[in-house]
Amino acid sequence: MEVQRQSAERKALASYKTPWFGALVALFVVLIPSLMLAQYLIEEREKEIFQETQYLANAFVTKLEGRLEANVAVGRGFKVHIEALGDLNQEELDALAARLIDGDLNIRHVALAPDLVVRSVHPLRGNEAVIGFNYMTHPVQRVTALRALQTKTITLAGPVPLVQNNKEQLIARFPVYRERGEPWGLIGLVIKYDELLKDAGLNNLKRSHLVAIRGKGGTGSNGATFLGDEALFKEQVQLHKIDVPGGTWQLSIKPRGGWSLPVMKKMLLLIAAILISVSFAYLVYVLRQNFLQRKAYLKHLKSLSAIDPLTQLPSRYQFNISLNQLVSEAQRNGVGFTVLLVNLDHFKEVNVSLSQAVGDRLLIDVSDRLRSSVRDYDLLSRLGSDEFVAVFRGIYNTSEIEERARDISTSLSAPFSIMDQEVSITCSLGVAVYPQDGSDGETLIKHADRAMHESKKSGRNTMYFFNSSMRNEADKYMELTSAMRTGLAEGHFQVYYQPILDVALQRFTRCEALCRWISPDRGFISPGEFIPVAEQSGLILELGSWLSKQVFACYHTLNSNGYDINFSLNRSPLEFNSIPHTEQFIQSRIQSGIPAEKITLEITESLLMSDNNIKSRNFNALKQEQLNFSIDDFGTGYSAINYLRKYPVESLKIDKSFISEMGVSGQADTLVKVIIQMAKTLEISVVAEGVETREQYEALKKMDCDYIQGFYFAKPMPKEDFLQFIAEHEKELEI
Repeated sequence: MEVQRQSAERKALASYKTPWFGALVALFVVLIPSLMLAQYLIEEREKEIFQETQYLANAFVTKLEGRLEANVAVGRGFKVHIEALGDLNQEELDALAARLIDGDLNIRHVALAPDLVVRSVHPLRGNEAVIGFNYMTHPVQRVTALRALQTKTITLAGPVPLVQNNKEQLIARFPVYRERGEPWGLIGLVIKYDELLKDAGLNNLKRSHLVAIRGKGGTGSNGATFLGDEALFKEQVQLHKIDVPGGTWQLSIKPRGGWSLPVMKKMLLLIAAILISVSFAYLVYVLRQNFLQRKAYLKHLKSLSAIDPLTQLPSRYQFNISLNQLVSEAQRNGVGFTVLLVNLDHFKEVNVSLSQAVGDRLLIDVSDRLRSSVRDYDLLSRLGSDEFVAVFRGIYNTSEIEERARDISTSLSAPFSIMDQEVSITCSLGVAVYPQDGSDGETLIKHADRAMHESKKSGRNTMYFFNSSMRNEADKYMELTSAMRTGLAEGHFQVYYQPILDVALQRFTRCEALCRWISPDRGFISPGEFIPVAEQSGLILELGSWLSKQVFACYHTLNSNGYDINFSLNRSPLEFNSIPHTEQFIQSRIQSGIPAEKITLEITESLLMSDNNIKSRNFNALKQEQLNFSIDDFGTGYSAINYLRKYPVESLKIDKSFISEMGVSGQADTLVKVIIQMAKTLEISVVAEGVETREQYEALKKMDCDYIQGFYFAKPMPKEDFLQFIAEHEKELEI
């Protein structure tokens, strides 16, 4: 027995020493840490799936909230305008919308509902069915409309089907109150629901994840699901809150492949761990490399909503967050700072003349120079196409600000070498200082922008500080706009007519209609004061419509007395920005029965130079009606003959600044003569305005000028005096 036992021990000991046993031991020794490593990789990947989903969802939510806020900001602009200046009619709404609504936004239309009944909508075309819609009679929208008025907060309804096409969209409602707190009604801002989500990156998100959103009408987790499958909320998902006006939405998201790796992938990973167990060091390398790549990718996802993609500067959204944080710090610490707005001069010309690619490269190079001009802890951002902003922490002394601004201006004025081309550009700067120029970020940016525009007006390539005079000018603008609106309603405006002599016939066959404002409180207000305000506020459209109706009435009065007069009306370039305004003018002229050839529209040379499709369409529409066109103040602008060929006009008006120099400046005499000869060659009539002396009249007559206008014959006069003037002149001719 002992012999047999010893024999078994020797066999067992021998088996331990075979290569198979060593290989088996080595396999288990290496396999255990390899399996542990494989399990670790599986868990880490599942964590990364969770984090990746979280970052993608956060980026989407941030972008969606930012896009939504940008759209809603337009509605706030309408709300402030109405609360400050009163109701808007259709023309005023169209004019204001043209200034407030950017083409990059997702706004379908905006509707004004005083007393909860829609009275006007922009654009009107395609939305006619909305006019007259009464919130109080609609069972669903009545509740949300009343909630907005009662809570005095902006609410976001929807998606809800629209009245005009039954297509579901989002509707932001803005309660508007009068000065004494009385409710005026609602502003409805319709936002293109599908387009908004697309611009926020929903399509990219849905490629890799299942997504659902609930909280219709801003009701959060208690609301109905309006995007995706409602059942998704009952699964293992991530939930994210989306802040919307008047409430919240809730986003549910999960990877299309689930939170865990598929079984097949796990099996393959375990097999791989066994096969590469002898190469453990290499696995560590792969793990580290994979970890760093994932970390960089997740960081990139997190920065999507915070970085301008072209210049890599902080986006406007991120800048506003940082600026508001800086304001809070400054309030606690009592330390001021400076907001410097930088606007590139004539940047559009670079895009047009050299290509957009050169323009984009220029913006990148400008941002690089700006980075080198500010400190690491200052704020820097790109606000718009050619507009940047820098915030200097702890700097509020005038001399320091001027030094910083000078550094930036000098840096940007040096030529740029772009695509084998040398590009030079200057900048206009506007400065606002905390706290004297504003106690919050929005006000500081607005005031710096105001100062920057003053810099532009003064000739560009300079810097302006915001000051009390600019604040007073803004207040004056609001006051004058309100007074003008009242004046139009109460009949404080008048039309004055200045006769124009036909030199060949020696008769007054034309006249120019001029708008005059005689306020009961302020007396005579110069057109040079109120016309720019009318153009800026959009009241120029209403003023132009009123003027044309007065002129049409005057024509019939003169015609009924046997006088055949051609009327000239000044037409603002802004009136050519509105197709409805032009259509209304044409219809008004047709209904009045006035022959088109008896109306001359005076325009500026800058209108012909504008490469604007809407302006060209309006010009051609008016020209097709056989209306005459005259270029006012000819010689003071571009004076490009090519544009006279492209846009044929009936007459030119030589600016009075040249007429006043006749007989004094030989250059002026030559210039007037050349303009008249050029016009004759092109078969265009010439009107000389501002003629005040007999000598000027005789000289122009010798130069074969067709028409003469000025104080030498008559000043502008009211309708009754003009009728008497024409009657007396005709009577003298008969004698």
